[in-house]
This record gives sequence, structure tokens and C-alpha cells, in this order.
Amino acid sequence: MSAEFERQMKKLAGDGPAERQILLLKLQYEFENSPNFGNRYVGDASSPAQLWIARIGALLSRVSLEHKIQFRTQVGTSVQFWVISMDGLRRALSAAIEEIKLELELDGRDDIGQVYAAGKEYDFFTDLRGIFASAENELFLVDAYFDGASFEAYFSAVSRDLSIRILCGSYARDIAAYIDKFSLQTGAKIEIRKTKLVHDRVVFLDGSDCWLVGASIKDAGKKPTYLIPLAPQISPQKLSIYEGVWSSAVSISLKA
Repeated sequence: MSAEFERQMKKLAGDGPAERQILLLKLQYEFENSPNFGNRYVGDASSPAQLWIARIGALLSRVSLEHKIQFRTQVGTSVQFWVISMDGLRRALSAAIEEIKLELELDGRDDIGQVYAAGKEYDFFTDLRGIFASAENELFLVDAYFDGASFEAYFSAVSRDLSIRILCGSYARDIAAYIDKFSLQTGAKIEIRKTKLVHDRVVFLDGSDCWLVGASIKDAGKKPTYLIPLAPQISPQKLSIYEGVWSSAVSISLKA
């Protein structure tokens, strides 16, 4: 499989530059924070070593099929050749990091995050819609001025089995009208709550990935804005803050 073909397949699957940037951040974090493996095989599934192996396995499988196969090969020899296998996994992690860096450089997206000048509405829409579509289990959106038209535009690409939470403000009732129709057609689980306590625009994916949005999503692109992924070690703190706001916000009833 050629590198160009694989890159095109990733784009078709919704794994565009924005998603590759946050994947890069996670790979770098795991590389820099790998545990002490010791000199003997560690079989305890709850040990730092085995938890690390599980995390990088999931990440490397997102990079490419080749990296997924290499990972399985290294893990398959870990019982007999623990030290060599762990060194091999770190080398595989380093190679994946450099591969994604090169991909992003070729796409002109080697700087983490993206800045959009006024009038770049379509570029912003494409990137953020791709981020939404990359969620596998849960999407938690925080935006005081998110509205119904934005819901229709951005959520049409998400998985039908997704759990969706929207924490908003002024346009909560407007969004609810769109959610009623969407829920009836797709069966998606959606909750919406209203609060006056949010100012930031934040997107959380699957309880881990976090993206900061410069302007309100409904106006993004009309005015200068940005999309920036938070580092993995910071995202849980950010999520904890907004979980607290969510718990005290007013629930908006849906007809569906």
C-alpha cells in the first residue's frame, strides 16, 4: 500500500490533519512518559507497563496498518524477549511520530492547531466537522452561542450511535427543535443543557481529546478564529471543570 494511497484513505475516513495533530500530541506524550519496564516480563494487565502497551497499541493502529502489524509483532515476542521488545516499541513510537510530522508538513499543517483568517468559513467547517466525525463514543460540546443551524451542519456527519451532550446558552431552544428531528431519525442519545457560566468554546471527544475553538462556532470563519488541541495531560482537568458546570446547568426537555 503506497503512502499516498494510505493518506487518501485516512482523509476519506475523516482522519484529516486536525485529527492527526492530536494523535501526534498523544504519541509524543506516551513516548516522553513511558514507564520503567524493568528487565523481566510484566504480565499484570493493570501494571504501568501493560497499560502503556495497551495505549500505544490503540494509537499506533490509528497511524497505519503497517504500524499496527509491527506493534503486534513486538508484543508477540515480549514474553521471551521483554527488554528487546520494549525497546522496539519505543522505536516504533518514535518512527510513527516522525511519520505524522512529515505528513503534516507536506499538508502545510506542521504547526499544532490551525488559525483561520476572516472569510475562511469552509476551511474551518471542514476541519471542525472532521473532528466531530472522529468521535467514537461521546461528543461533549461547550459553546454559549451554538445554534440550531450549526447543529444541523456539523452533526450530520457524526456516528448514529454517539452519545452527544451540548452545553450552551442563548439558543438552547433553537437547538432543541433540530435535536428532536435528529433523534427521531437516528436514535442518537442527545442531551442539551443551558447555562450562563460558559464563555470558552470547547469540544471534548470520547472523554479524552479536547479542542479549543476561538470564536463561537456559528460565526467561525466569518471572523478570525482558531482550532487548537489541548495536550493529553491537560484535557482531563479541562473536562472536569465543564462536567461541574454541566451538573448545575438547566436541562432542556426534548420531544423525542
